Amino acid sequence: MQARPPTSQWALSALLASAFVVALGYGIVLPVLPMMVERLAGATDPTFNARQIGFLTAAYVAAPVGAAFLWGKWSDLIGRRPVLVVGLIGFAITLAASALAPSLLVLYVGRILNGGFAAAVGPTALAFIADTEGGDDCRTRAFGRMSMASIAGFLVGPTLGGLAAELKLHLGGVAVPPQTVPFLLASGLAAAAALGVWSVLPGNLLPGPRVEANKPGASMFAPGELRLLSLAAVAAAGLGAFEVGLTLRNAELAMGPAALGLMFATCSVVMFAVQGIVFSPLVKPAAARLLAAPAFLVMAIGLALIPTIAGLTEMLFAVSIVAASAGVISPLLVYWVSRISTRSQGVELGIQSAAVSLGMSVGSAAAGLLFGFPGLEGAAFLAAAAAMGLAAIASLKLPLPLAPAHSEARPADQADAAV
Repeated sequence: MQARPPTSQWALSALLASAFVVALGYGIVLPVLPMMVERLAGATDPTFNARQIGFLTAAYVAAPVGAAFLWGKWSDLIGRRPVLVVGLIGFAITLAASALAPSLLVLYVGRILNGGFAAAVGPTALAFIADTEGGDDCRTRAFGRMSMASIAGFLVGPTLGGLAAELKLHLGGVAVPPQTVPFLLASGLAAAAALGVWSVLPGNLLPGPRVEANKPGASMFAPGELRLLSLAAVAAAGLGAFEVGLTLRNAELAMGPAALGLMFATCSVVMFAVQGIVFSPLVKPAAARLLAAPAFLVMAIGLALIPTIAGLTEMLFAVSIVAASAGVISPLLVYWVSRISTRSQGVELGIQSAAVSLGMSVGSAAAGLLFGFPGLEGAAFLAAAAAMGLAAIASLKLPLPLAPAHSEARPADQADAAV
């Protein structure tokens, strides 16, 4: 039988829009989260607020730990399109619920559900690409575009959140909390993305058969896979600590939400530019994997610099270093997990998403806890920097286990080509 046609431009655009909206929904809350906690909890204690911010961020990213695997398995059974649509609609509803939360407890529930539905989008969209793009170069570029779409959403989200915090709106004579407008806007965009996915993705395309590693005595994981998943979790923990720590560091320096939005915007622009180069046709996938160790090392340096500086210009330089490194590490590890796995793509990318979510949850919660103790505010960045340094050492041998996966076609890819 003929091989499956590659991902159409319309389908890829719908997937990119979905990734953009999910990142937007996550990033939009960061600049206004301190205001939301103070308003809903009625507390001005910096220690209490710092811990709540860390826990709220951790709640959002912890939800996919269990949900991502289930979404991936479900998408293997019934197809990618329905799972994407359900995830986006649920994401839209829970965004609106979070915006209108009357109490801190309801906000926690909303963010957990929000993260759970968001977990359906990323791995399922990547699995659709892996199903339809058989060539290494095409798959790498498509994965890179997905990551860039997420970065673009992360760029717009904090910027909208920061701008909304400066607005004073009234509806029917009643003052509207400024943070609700961007939440509701992101909710509407998620609903529009769901409609786009339903309209342009093929509904009759089911994942092809995969050759599982079920031989007696065989490991559940392909060679190098556990290392990749562990590195993805560590990188995510560093990124989670960075995001929460940067939010709290901004409050500590009294820079304001607009300055925080500018820092997150700078991060996103730098990530976007770096990925545009690394995941372009100029760099082959086999060469890109050599960048993992240097990227972890540079990320460690950037994290260690942040607690030592207080000026906005110097801070923008430090966060740019972190952003450039993270922009290389995250999509690179996702690509290689997908490339060497012998499982179905939905399950495998669900496992990878769960590992990333677990790492982000730990990093976010740890940053909130450490900032809550006087004198330990900078410890979150230093601990994350130490973890990135260890990851750099662990990734030095990364090219060796991945070399056979690049030189030989996987049985799973051969099965796809026969469909």
